[in-house]
Amino acid sequence: MKLICEFDRAQYLTGQEVRLSLPEGVNALRVCVYRLETPVDCSVRQSGRTLILPPLPIGSYGVAVEAGSAQWEGAFDVVEDSRQVTRYAFLSDFTSADTETQDVDWLRRLHFNAVQFYDWMYRHDMLLPPQERYLDPMGRETDLAAIRAKIAACKAAGIRPIAYGAVYAAAKELFAEHPEWAMYTMDGQAMTFAGWLYYMNIAPSCGWSEHILAEFRKAVAFGFSGIHMDTYGFPKQVWDAERRPVELTDALPKLIDRAAEAVRKEDSAAGVIFNAVNNWPMEAVAGTKQDAVYIEVWPPNDRYYDLYTLIREARLCSGKQVVLAAYLHPFQQADTDGAERAFRLSWAAICAAGGTQLVLGENKAALQDSYYANYAALRPSFLPVVQRYCDFLVRYAALLYLDAGMDIGRTAAGGINEDIQFEAEDCVFSTDAEADTVWSMIRESGSRLNIQLVNLRGNNARWNEAKAAPKAAENIRIHVRLDRPIAGAFAASPDGESLCAERLPLTCRQTPQGRIYTAELARLDYWAAIWFTMEDEVC
Repeated sequence: MKLICEFDRAQYLTGQEVRLSLPEGVNALRVCVYRLETPVDCSVRQSGRTLILPPLPIGSYGVAVEAGSAQWEGAFDVVEDSRQVTRYAFLSDFTSADTETQDVDWLRRLHFNAVQFYDWMYRHDMLLPPQERYLDPMGRETDLAAIRAKIAACKAAGIRPIAYGAVYAAAKELFAEHPEWAMYTMDGQAMTFAGWLYYMNIAPSCGWSEHILAEFRKAVAFGFSGIHMDTYGFPKQVWDAERRPVELTDALPKLIDRAAEAVRKEDSAAGVIFNAVNNWPMEAVAGTKQDAVYIEVWPPNDRYYDLYTLIREARLCSGKQVVLAAYLHPFQQADTDGAERAFRLSWAAICAAGGTQLVLGENKAALQDSYYANYAALRPSFLPVVQRYCDFLVRYAALLYLDAGMDIGRTAAGGINEDIQFEAEDCVFSTDAEADTVWSMIRESGSRLNIQLVNLRGNNARWNEAKAAPKAAENIRIHVRLDRPIAGAFAASPDGESLCAERLPLTCRQTPQGRIYTAELARLDYWAAIWFTMEDEVC
């Protein structure tokens, strides 16, 4: 018998019970809850087909359920405010035939707590339609009934429905009515995107900014929990209708903060997320009132190490969680195996670096380009892998996007650094995601040393290409010069039979420069987390 359980929510708030549904006729004989490697003592009761865990403290948890010889593993997290964490997915189909919510159910199972409703709107400059059924700006049939159903399903599942809204795009009809609201070149030409959308002036002194903020408020009043404030990455230098320069690096942060205040007048729990296309203008917008930093990734950010750099710099600038919209072009090609491996490695690289990736959504699909409606359906055989990678992200969030430790990846390892050394037969290690290596990322906090390993053996350093199956690295010895007592070394991976942490063999030797601990990881396929906990004396 195959055991499959489901949480009733994508995320839990403090004070909420955690409910887990069981298959028909199954009685759970054993339920174990974990935080990292540590079992959590909590009372679990069963009511019919539902396991009920009591309200738990803020944190990320793993769960193992055993029934006879069958076992199931999952993950969940508890937060005080859902805006503190953004695991972001997308929806893009809202036709009259799409009023059912299997897509939301799938996103709930993957623990996505925020979903962008892409191109749901009637027009870029008029978000809500004058009638129930309408054509979206690209001519696709859209039905408010489907949107309402999905909003309701999201909220019932602990998912925040976020409305797409471009910050400066208007149709030609509005431009003709208000040419004074537009952006212009220095030579006085109205600026357009793709030849049909007019760029509008977002400066606080321009009437457009009040207009679009009012539209954002209407969307939240309709039922959305926030606004995805989209930009197109261009232009960067513009002029207003009076031929005065408009500094977008000054106007954009003001617009973000005004939008956050506007939507919270409709719903105190609402928020905004701004698209800093290719990291522009990060320094200007990092400190704004957006819920998370969101970066749509484009060339020249082509390497795995570029993904790491985007995340690290954004975290340092903002102190916020970072979401990378990293669309996987390999899904456009015939090599589906290579595309699936590209997903595993990009997800591993982004999450190990401390970010999250927007790439999954709809009903079992992945984004293959920036027009979300052109998504790629995932093969059923790959869905269990996707589930495990999403479970791993939530279960080990303390080692991933919640890890605020100091980044010592290139000061402790590699080059002349000898604090942390890696050793394995026929295996090269790197600190900057070089081709055909095992890439290490390392963070240190007061009580934990966190090492993330991503296997690029047999592949180049470019993330958005089809990938070969990495050559497994075996018997990796990790030597750590750390003159502190260590309680243990542990490892976990989404690639093995179990998501549970395993205790690694650990030895210790004394040297004139302090103690050196050696742990051994038996195998690395795609991605593994290794951590040393510093507590009581063990050797």
